[in-house]
Amino acid sequence: GGCTIPVFTGPAYYCIVNRLDFSTETLSLPGKNLSIKRRKLSGTFNSNYGYFAGGEISTPPAPTIYSTIDRIDFSNETVSAPGNNLTQARYNLAAVSNSNYGYFGGGDAPPFVCTIDRLDFSNESISVPPAGNQLTQARAALAAVSSSNYGYFAGGFAPPYVCTIDRLDFSNETVSEPSSELTQTRGYLATVSNSDYGYFAGGNPVVCTIDRLDFSSETVSEPSSELTQARYGLAAVSNSDYGYFAGGIIPPYVCTIDRLDFSSETVSEPSSELTQAR
Repeated sequence: GGCTIPVFTGPAYYCIVNRLDFSTETLSLPGKNLSIKRRKLSGTFNSNYGYFAGGEISTPPAPTIYSTIDRIDFSNETVSAPGNNLTQARYNLAAVSNSNYGYFGGGDAPPFVCTIDRLDFSNESISVPPAGNQLTQARAALAAVSSSNYGYFAGGFAPPYVCTIDRLDFSNETVSEPSSELTQTRGYLATVSNSDYGYFAGGNPVVCTIDRLDFSSETVSEPSSELTQARYGLAAVSNSDYGYFAGGIIPPYVCTIDRLDFSSETVSEPSSELTQAR
């Protein structure tokens, strides 16, 4: 592709926000960036805002780790800091949300943590759900997806890599383990969802696998399609018709975007790529 490819052995750090137009599948730069250059952060959203939390940069002799939350206003694409940050600085975390709250789970502080922070969308305050309601296992590099009733945190590095799925019940904020797990142990994967299914794609060890979680039965299976490239460290976004998996590491870094058609569960590549491989 025509995107800029950084050197794999010395990664650059970016605060760039790329905008994907769902109607045309074109990529552009809205011109509003994150407040801090960082990687291995996580994001969640409601109908008005998107929130990007945590992350790190590898600065010798030890990484700089952030608790920062940035807010992007969907109405005008401005980025600001709501002023409330995670309860602890961490990276390689994952997030789920319902209409009232966003939940950031797990990550590396270090050490690995099972912490869940709750972001109240009504006032943007951060708190911890009632005592004891944390992930069942401290881990990082996990991925998460939400249904209307539950949030699911899956996979990650404990170590070793795991296939565990934790379920957060939005009604009472309790955490439990459904009977199903990912089909293979992996971390650094990405997720998309529609009203019926959640899809977990890619990951390390480097795979192109897509797992499908049926929200109605909580069973996990593999649809017939896979990513066009085996990769990890990717990210994803979805609308009602498609899920898009973008970027990641093969190595090297890539700018590839794969599109998952929810109606047929086929995977293809739209004509657009990320503006930079990352």
